[in-house]
Amino acid sequence: MSGITAPEASVRGTGPVRAPYPEETDMRRTSYKLTLPAVAAAAMLMFPGALPASASSTSSTSAGSAAAASAALTLTGGSCEGLARRFLCSVAFSGAVAPVSVRWFVDGSHVPAYDNRTFVGIGCQPTFRYDIRAVISDGTGASVEFRSNPVCRSGNP
Repeated sequence: MSGITAPEASVRGTGPVRAPYPEETDMRRTSYKLTLPAVAAAAMLMFPGALPASASSTSSTSAGSAAAASAALTLTGGSCEGLARRFLCSVAFSGAVAPVSVRWFVDGSHVPAYDNRTFVGIGCQPTFRYDIRAVISDGTGASVEFRSNPVCRSGNP
């Protein structure tokens, strides 16, 4: 050992604790330096479409654009089932790029309590027609919309 001791501390009464290196006694001293090439390599792995044309081959560019075209955000399903004094609404989508957000609107008013859910239960007043809309957006800025205009039922489900 180098003879460097940690601050006076005892572990269940065994006396001072010795540490061979000062770094082991204080974890706040650990720091990491990232060089520009390391940051650039990480960015290229996270965002392959952001590569300049000279840095990527034409085959990978065409493959990347084909993958982007096939992975476009699409609405694959949506419904609003009417029960007594309630609608059970759901949406389904595919090809979204994170982050994805789902925003729900009832009669034109945004309902934040339903946001980022694909299945919601919406209370309603019998015999009234409602305009229910869900807007799904993804990280690329693409968005799709589900819209339904059901009439609220009365009685037992």
